[in-house]
Parts: sequence; C-alpha cells; structure tokens
Amino acid sequence: MKVLTKILCGMIALLALTGNSAKVYAAAAGQIQFVAGSAQVTSESGKTHLLKKGDTVNEGDTVTTAPAAAVQVRMRDGGIVAMRPDTRVKIDSFKFSGQEDGSERNVLSLVKGGFRAITGLIGRVNKQNYRVVTPTATIGIRGTDHEIVVVEPGSQLAPAGTYNKVNKGETFMSNAQGEVDILPNQMGFAAAGQAPKLQPLNLNIFTVAPAPQAGRGNQGEEMRDNAVVDGTVQGQGYVPVFMLPPIVTFTRSPITATYMAPGPLICITACVPGPPVTKTVTF
Repeated sequence: MKVLTKILCGMIALLALTGNSAKVYAAAAGQIQFVAGSAQVTSESGKTHLLKKGDTVNEGDTVTTAPAAAVQVRMRDGGIVAMRPDTRVKIDSFKFSGQEDGSERNVLSLVKGGFRAITGLIGRVNKQNYRVVTPTATIGIRGTDHEIVVVEPGSQLAPAGTYNKVNKGETFMSNAQGEVDILPNQMGFAAAGQAPKLQPLNLNIFTVAPAPQAGRGNQGEEMRDNAVVDGTVQGQGYVPVFMLPPIVTFTRSPITATYMAPGPLICITACVPGPPVTKTVTF
C-alpha cells in the first residue's frame, strides 16, 4: 500500500511539473536575435536584466532600448520586431499554439520610440488578433510589413502623435475619433484627441522604399522584402547573427547599421573567404 501511495504521489508531482513547464513554454513570445548597445527587459513582476542574443522574451515583458541601441526580436510565430533606439515596447498578450486556430493573439503596446514589424502567422488568417496599441491610436493589419513611431510632446523631430508607415500589405489606424486605411508607402498620423489621417511621408522619421526593378515584378519585390533564414521569414534589413560585430554604429533615424562581413569566396584548390567588406543595413 505504501509503495502504491509513493507511486501515485510521484505521478502527481510529475504531472504538476509537466503542467508548469507547459505554462512557461506557452508564455514565451520570442527570442532576441541581436542586441546593439544597451537594452533591457522588465518582467511583469518587476525584475529587470540586460538583454543579450538568445534571450527569451515572454508575454507581459517590457523591452527597452537605450538612446543608442537597437534590438531585433524573432517572435514565435515567425514575425520580426526591429526596435529603434530609445524605444519601449510591452508584450501585452501573446498566444500561439503553432496553428492558426483562432486562439492565436499578438498585442503589443508601443509606449515610446518606434519599431518595424514584419508579421508572422498571427494575423495572417485572423487579422483581428494582431494589434499595436499606442497612446493615440490602435493599429491593426491586413497582412503587412510596417513601421510605427510614437513622437512624444516637446520633441523636435515632428508633431506629437503616432506615425504608421506601410512598406508592404495594408494597415489601419483607429481611435475614438475615427479610422483610416494605410497602403504601401503611405503614412498615417494620429494626434491625441484627433481622428487618424493620411499625411505626406515624414522623411525625418521614415525612408522611402526603393522602386521595384524593371523585369522583376512581384517576385522580385517578394525576394527583396523577405528572406528565409532558419525556416523563418525575416524582414528586409535582417542581418544574420553570425555577421554581427561586437560594435554596430547607428546614425539618424531610421536605424542605419554598418558591419564587417566576410568577403566573396575565393576558390582555387580550395574555397576560402575573401577580404572582409563593409556593409550597411537600414531598418
């Protein structure tokens, strides 16, 4: 009888441990792909630590970049979030079971600063399940690569409010005063207490996407905007982790990073990398 009791207690403990592990896994929202400069994450319980490549971010976490830093996060549904310097983003809700069954959800709060997001599986079918909340508007998608910037009052960059530029796909901005749809290379703006509206692209905040090259058509555009790395769709401006140097130099906004990359292969009797070359990436 005592042996049976011990076995039952062991099974109960194992089930409890398994349940807790599943709960921890379910809370994981993404993984840090690279960090340039100083960035930190704060959990819902208030614990804070500096971020490094490979760290996990969870539902409820707040990620903050320093004024000269940037972070790229690969979300668990394959999406990409590239945070600008001096940015704070909270992962309000992230649910993803690996399938688009309607229960998936990705809700981010952009408190300040900006980021570029290339959406993953969440929002591909159930588009209402992806949202970005800012102080002056809520942004939804219709399948997209977009950039959002919150300009705070008193900034010399531009009038205060939320700026949303679409690179590919479509988004909409809404608040209590109204709603507006934004198409590629368009910019929406929402000031406090005002309905969102379309405005000319603010070049102090965003850059203009390059025009498609002749003869490449939609296929060329798709290849230019996205690349597949490790089976996950990565956004334009993605730098493979192994090519990142210890120090990345950033200039103005949007982010421009310069780094040293291996040169083209030189093959005689064997193939070896050529002299390193300097490359530049913008996101």
